[in-house]
Amino acid sequence: MGTADIEYFDAHVHLGWFANAAAVARDAAKRGLGMLAVTVTPEEYPGVCRNSAAQSNVMPAAGLHPWWVRSPEDADALCELLPNVRFVGEIGLDASPRHEATWDAQLAALVKICAACAQTSDPTAPKVLSIHAVRSANNVLDVLERTGAATSCRCVLHWFSGSSEELWRAVHLGCRFSLGERSLQTRRGREYARILPVERLLTETDLPKGERSPATADDILDSLTRAIEGIAAARNTPAEAVRLEIAANAAELLG
Repeated sequence: MGTADIEYFDAHVHLGWFANAAAVARDAAKRGLGMLAVTVTPEEYPGVCRNSAAQSNVMPAAGLHPWWVRSPEDADALCELLPNVRFVGEIGLDASPRHEATWDAQLAALVKICAACAQTSDPTAPKVLSIHAVRSANNVLDVLERTGAATSCRCVLHWFSGSSEELWRAVHLGCRFSLGERSLQTRRGREYARILPVERLLTETDLPKGERSPATADDILDSLTRAIEGIAAARNTPAEAVRLEIAANAAELLG
């Protein structure tokens, strides 16, 4: 399954958290479902690679989620992988009250990661970054801009919930946006789905909800279908037209 064969695309899914990840990857391929399979630590990445090795529809991403950061050195293991990895995520910042105590470590780790991504990105096949930015969009954009990752990589903001000013700053920096059914349940999410340039839109699920989940590829497709319908309603556009546009956007992202 090549990128031209993608009918649906999940730009942010935790494949390693499915109880039967290999079966999910295999069944997704049969359904024309491409997946950017993000990880929360570098240690999770090899397992996702093993479980999807036979499936060209899965793009395993090496990541370090900000919730798992305790010191700047936590980024070192991921940075060691980056010269040989094209897909990176989940990375980012989280300034919500629950995680603000690790803010300095998160920021230092993200700077390390984005600088390494910029330095090792191939201009003919740029790195793709899936980015978490909770109450921190401007800080994330500052890092992307300062390190050069904004221009040398293809940056996808996952479940973006920043301000309108931050949204348009991200658009001007070239970012893409992955929208899921849960984000589209909010007024802000629907408004962003309506006003964003259509070529910057991607769909995501952020599934499953926890580790060792019994969820299946059908659950991913059902969630993506609801996201497509939500985007279509926000834009007053037929759902099939949105599906085709998202598939084309995914092919461009991965090409």
